[in-house]
Amino acid sequence: MSVLIKIAVDAMGGDNSPKKIVEGIIHHHKSNKNVFYKLFGEENNIKNLIEGKIPKSNYGIVNTTEKVSSEDSPLGGAKKGKKTSMWLAIESVKNKDCDIVISAGNTGALLVISKLNLKMIENIDKPALSALWPNKKGMSVVLDLGANIECSSKNLFDFYLQKSCKKYFYLIYY
Repeated sequence: MSVLIKIAVDAMGGDNSPKKIVEGIIHHHKSNKNVFYKLFGEENNIKNLIEGKIPKSNYGIVNTTEKVSSEDSPLGGAKKGKKTSMWLAIESVKNKDCDIVISAGNTGALLVISKLNLKMIENIDKPALSALWPNKKGMSVVLDLGANIECSSKNLFDFYLQKSCKKYFYLIYY
C-alpha cells in the first residue's frame, strides 16, 4: 500500500471558487489516486461539488466561511486572520497535517501568510513561488513567477539554492 500524499487546498481562493478548484481536484484525482485532499472553505458548497466524483477516503473538508479576496492587499489578507481558508490551509502544513498547500488565491497574501507560518530555509531572504511549466520532454517546475518585484543577485542565487534542495526543481531564466 502506498502512502497518501496530503494536499491542503485553499478551496476559496481564485476566481469562480470553489467550483473551479473542485473541478481541478477531480481532474487531478483521475491520474493520482494516492492523494488525500484536505479542502478549506464553505463545506456545503464544496460537498455539493465533490460528492460522488471522488471517493470520500480521498478528501476531507474543513468548514470556513472567511476568505482572503483578490482585492485584499498582502498585509490586509494576512490581517483577516486565522479563520480564513488560506491561513488554515497553510497552518495545516505547519502542523504537519498536510504535506503541501495549494491556492489559486491572492498571491501576495499567500506569500505573507506563508512567511508568517512556515520556516524559511536558512539564509534565504525571499520565498519563491513555483509552477509546472511544459517542456518538450514533460514538465519542469519553475521558481519565482513574478511574485518578487525586485530581486538582487543574491535572491536569484537563493532561488537556485531552494531548487537544489529538491531534485525535481528546475530553475529556468528567460
